[in-house]
Amino acid sequence: MTWLLIVLGVAVVISPLMWFRQSPRQKLITELRRSAGSAGLQVSLYRRPDARDEETRLECVCYRIPWLDGDCRQNWVLHRFSARGWDSVFPGWLWTLNQAAPYWDTLLADQLDDFPAGVSALVATGAGIGVIWNEREDAADLEKIVDKLKKFRDQAKEICR
Repeated sequence: MTWLLIVLGVAVVISPLMWFRQSPRQKLITELRRSAGSAGLQVSLYRRPDARDEETRLECVCYRIPWLDGDCRQNWVLHRFSARGWDSVFPGWLWTLNQAAPYWDTLLADQLDDFPAGVSALVATGAGIGVIWNEREDAADLEKIVDKLKKFRDQAKEICR
């Protein structure tokens, strides 16, 4: 009986410590965000891409790459998240907040084709260009996002000259 009480006591002490272990999903997200940071991306919580002005809750994750040129700073959201917003020339994508100038259309058309399925929006702010991503895929999709964002930023720099 004494041994049973000792085992039970140890289990009660160790049990809460096990709650601090990361789940496999949490480990994947931690590794994805660490890899994104190493690749030069900033990872932050963000509002829903289709959020109204009064909706300020941070529900999504934005993987953003900073602009290289101050002249390129934009402020628009192109999303495929919901039916809010207005139509764009890109099938399945809607504008919210603002619409990019027409000279961005070719660049956007080239870049929107092969974003991973988990990407629900392309977001341009004064800080940089980024994507809203659900983080359900693996590192291969992160690499694809990093490559596309770097290409987008470099091509945008050419447009802004």
